[in-house]
Amino acid sequence: MENILEKARELGQLIAASEECNKMTKLEETASSNPEVSDLYAQYADLRDRMAAAEMEENVNEDALNGMMDQAQELEERINRHPGILELNLARLTFNQMMQRINRALQVQLTGEDEFADEGGCAPEGCAGCSGCGSDVR
Repeated sequence: MENILEKARELGQLIAASEECNKMTKLEETASSNPEVSDLYAQYADLRDRMAAAEMEENVNEDALNGMMDQAQELEERINRHPGILELNLARLTFNQMMQRINRALQVQLTGEDEFADEGGCAPEGCAGCSGCGSDVR
């Protein structure tokens, strides 16, 4: 068992040192230190708190709640369109894809499956109609 844990620690260190992880971490730090992004996140959190409080009121004002939901959606879209967040989300996607490939490699070792038999991109149906990850798996 100790040998397995040692290999798991080694794998964790390799993942932490990977280009994908380092890029994602750097972009997360950059985004969190950006005052504009921090302000948008603070506005969003405040709005979500106000929505939660409004939902708990005995006589919920549906119009006011719907207005806050619209504001939250608009803030979320502004956050997601921010250049720093766009780049961060792409880095997170790349990191998550790497982790999926690692998990798949572990899974096939446990099951004896062909590692590449069912590889089809991000989704079970493969990349057909997808424009997201840039994978050349078709």
